[in-house]
Amino acid sequence: MENINNKITSLLTYRSGLIKQIKAVHKKRTDLRTEIRGLSKKIDETRKNLDLRYDFHHDARKIRRETLSKIRELRLKIQIVEDDAKKFEKDISNEKGIRISERIKDADWKIQTEKLTIDEEKQLVKLIKNLELDLRKWKKAYETRKNIYNLRAEMEKLKDEMDDINLSNEETELDIESGKDRLTNDYKARDQLFKEINEINEEILELEEAIANTDKQLEEIRRKYRDIVRIGKEREKEKVQIKEQELLEKAKSIAKNKLSKGGKLTFEDLKLVYQDKLE
Repeated sequence: MENINNKITSLLTYRSGLIKQIKAVHKKRTDLRTEIRGLSKKIDETRKNLDLRYDFHHDARKIRRETLSKIRELRLKIQIVEDDAKKFEKDISNEKGIRISERIKDADWKIQTEKLTIDEEKQLVKLIKNLELDLRKWKKAYETRKNIYNLRAEMEKLKDEMDDINLSNEETELDIESGKDRLTNDYKARDQLFKEINEINEEILELEEAIANTDKQLEEIRRKYRDIVRIGKEREKEKVQIKEQELLEKAKSIAKNKLSKGGKLTFEDLKLVYQDKLE
């Protein structure tokens, strides 16, 4: 019995240790799952951010192509306008438009206010015509150069936009590469956590199997213990019954001895003497 009790105590202690161990493992698995959820959320956020960056990068490249096309168109347009300007600028007077206008006014004023000969008047009319032609040429050249200036200003503005796009693209590409690295590292970390959970699941199965085996051993030992106790009680009962029978037989013998000697018997003595006959 002592050996059985010791074994039961040992198994219960071992089982208690297994329970503590499996609780600790369950907690570790719960913590890992919490960590996995955190990583999954982080991965989703990184992927969404990458999708936005990819969209931005795609749009920026499209805008860059369109801007480059506009710059090439402006450069070609400027070249055409400059080539056209060079053709008629050779015959343009070096005088500024305002000076030509003043000369036209002076000549016209002379015709209207001064007394001129016919030849002088013809010369002034011819001068006015030539000056007006020079003024038209000058205005055309001025407008052409102004147009070229505006085109160049527009092209420079587009170049500045190109610089901003290129800089933004570089930053976006760096963000994309950084995001891809984070995504790869987070995926690896999460895969490692899944691997650890699988190992923990196997450990839990082993612990549950050990607990089940321990419970089985405990049940077997307890059954043996109950059998031993039951057998012991039955044997003790048999001993008591034997002892009672011995005492009964002794009492019968005493009662019969009294009867044979003519002694006075009690009711109990009579029952003992005549019990066999009554049965």
